[in-house]
Amino acid sequence: MQRFNFSYDRESDDLFLFNPKSKSKGSVELGNIIFDYNNKKEFVGIQVMKASKMIKDLTNEKINMVKKVLNSLKSCKVDVKKKNNLLIIKIYLLSELKNISPVISIPRIAKSSPALAYA
Repeated sequence: MQRFNFSYDRESDDLFLFNPKSKSKGSVELGNIIFDYNNKKEFVGIQVMKASKMIKDLTNEKINMVKKVLNSLKSCKVDVKKKNNLLIIKIYLLSELKNISPVISIPRIAKSSPALAYA
C-alpha cells in the first residue's frame, strides 16, 4: 500500500490521487474515471469526476457522508493488486470523520495501447 497525494475540488466534485514518486506518461478514460500510467505501464494516479456519486455507488455510503469525508480528507493510500487480467485498486480515503475505502477493478494494460503510445 502506498501513500498518494490528493487534491479535491469541491466545486466540480473532482478527486485526483497521484503517486508523488512517479510521473504520468499516459492515461485511459473510462466513464468518469481517468487512470494514469507511467512509462512502464504501472498505475500512478486516478482522477474521479463526480467523485461523491461515484464513491457513494462503490461503497453504499450516504452521499452527505461521502461529501463530508472528501471535504475533510487528511490522507489517502492506494493498494494496487494484479489478479489475472484485472487491476484491482483499493482507495483508502482517510478523514477525521470516517474512513471510506472504495474498490475499483479495471482491465490490466499488458500490451501497448494507442492511449499509451507516447509513454
